[in-house]
Amino acid sequence: MGKKKSVSNVEWVLVSDSSFYDMFCVHPKDDKDFNSPRRFHFVFKEDAEKFKELIEKSHCAVPSI
Repeated sequence: MGKKKSVSNVEWVLVSDSSFYDMFCVHPKDDKDFNSPRRFHFVFKEDAEKFKELIEKSHCAVPSI
C-alpha cells in the first residue's frame, strides 16, 4: 500500500474561480480535480481567507490522496 501524506504536508491555496461564478475557492495545492470534495467555494474573500486559516490549523483536515 502507498504511504499516506501527513495532514501537516497539505498546502491549501485560495484562488478566484472564474469557472465557478467567480467565487473564491480554497483547495489543496496539488488537487486538480474540478469535482473534488476538497474544493470549498465562498462568495466573500474574507470568508475564504478565514476558512483557509482554520483548515490549515486543523488536525482533522482531509489530505490529498
